[in-house]
Amino acid sequence: MRYSLALAVLLAGCSTAPAPSLPDGKNRVVDIVNTADMPLHFVARNAERRGLLRPQPIEAEVAAEYYLTLNLDDSSGACLFDFSAVYPDGRSVHALQFNSCTEVSWVVTP
Repeated sequence: MRYSLALAVLLAGCSTAPAPSLPDGKNRVVDIVNTADMPLHFVARNAERRGLLRPQPIEAEVAAEYYLTLNLDDSSGACLFDFSAVYPDGRSVHALQFNSCTEVSWVVTP
């Protein structure tokens, strides 16, 4: 009987261990739309994780008058990203705190 009780207590303690996190079901896929007649260099950084824990930026090239579809899910659970686009002539466009969980595209106009 003592063995059964001890086993039950041990198993009860195991059930309080944290469960693995489940996907939140939010879509973090965004189209980066370049409306200019020249290509752009795109950079996205996780805006919710500043400092040393901030993941590496997502970088891509977007052709002139074209779009690029990116999945911004970096496994952090973050929805907010800082976007920047730089054109060959030096012009740049920024979108701070872009919500990738609610917005489906960023239309970049120089």
